[in-house]
This record gives sequence, C-alpha cells and structure tokens, in this order.
Amino acid sequence: MLTLSTPFCEHNVVTRKKPKPAYHHGNLRAELIDCGLRLIQEKGIRALTLREIGTRLGVSRSAAYRHFADKAALLSSISEAGFIEFGNALETAKFSTSDDFRSRLQAMGAAYLQFASEHRAHFEVMFGEPPEPGCPPSEAGARAFGILEQTIREGQERGEVRAGDSTVLARCVWAMVHGASMLQLDSAPGAPPFNDFSSEILMTGLASATPV
Repeated sequence: MLTLSTPFCEHNVVTRKKPKPAYHHGNLRAELIDCGLRLIQEKGIRALTLREIGTRLGVSRSAAYRHFADKAALLSSISEAGFIEFGNALETAKFSTSDDFRSRLQAMGAAYLQFASEHRAHFEVMFGEPPEPGCPPSEAGARAFGILEQTIREGQERGEVRAGDSTVLARCVWAMVHGASMLQLDSAPGAPPFNDFSSEILMTGLASATPV
C-alpha cells in the first residue's frame, strides 16, 4: 500500500537506473583481493576464480583481468599482502616486550599463532601451495623470515643462543612454530593451546651451552 511517505514516482520507476558499483582503478585491485580472501574462507582455494569474484563484485570479467592476468597472479598478490601483514605482526611482537631473546621469541611465536588463527584464508594461500614455476621469490616473505633470523643472530651475539648458522636455526624455529600453528588450527574447539610447551622445547634447544 502506498502512503504519502512512500518515495514513489512513476517517472522514476521508468527512468531510474540501478546504481553501478563505485569502483575505479584506484580501489578495484584491493577489492578483488579482499573478495578473493572471502571466497577462499568460504570455499577454499580451488573454488577461487576471477569470474566468480567479478560476479560477486558486480564488475565485468575483463575489468578483473586488467588487474590480474590469471588466478595464479591473484593468489600471488594475496600471498604477498599476507606476508606483509605477517611480517608487521612479527616485528611488532618482537619490539613489544623486553629485549632478551626468550621474551622476544615467545612473543613472536604467539604472534605467529594469532595470525594463523585470525587470517586463515591468508594463511592458506601463503603456505598452502608451492608457487608457480618461474614465480619470483616473495620479498615480503623474505622480510618476515629475516626478522626471525636477525632475532636469532642478536641472541647469539649476546650469548643467549647456541652457536651455528643463524639461517639454519631460523628455519628450524620457523618449521616448529608453523607446525604448532597448523596443529592448533586443526584442534577441536576448546582444546588447550600448546604454544607455551612448544616455546619451552624451542628455548631448550636454542639455549647457549655456556649462558651468560
């Protein structure tokens, strides 16, 4: 039933056009990435297509392809964006606590698990599948790993961490924390976290034989 308050006009009904999405070249790329993440969160990486993303955003497939040549290019951009945020989280955690190695490593380990829990779609893209052949190395991924490796070198210089190749030690730490993160994601709701226990094992293995 129409009332005086109903915004109705016969002329408007005939001529009014459906508003178009307010996208332009400055923000469509970011919207494609965000929509891709939501789709991965809902259905997984295999369900991701530029056609589906374009449909969800109300833009043509050609508009999406102007920003990403194919699915692999979109996944690469999603991964790089994730590693940037991930590296920032590690760096923030490192400098949010006291400057001894134990405190910093525990804070960074907690940040790793938190990122995995709160950014599952990003995490799946970043670590779920190997990069396409010929794909250049991730600069953001190298930066994130470098933050950990530098932290270990600093611990070695202060006598808090055992001697050895800091890159190899960093890879060991990364592998263990990553494994703990994956197991935590697969745990049943309400299962007790094991980050503290994992951290204790790590610290025992990394400790210098002659602590200062």
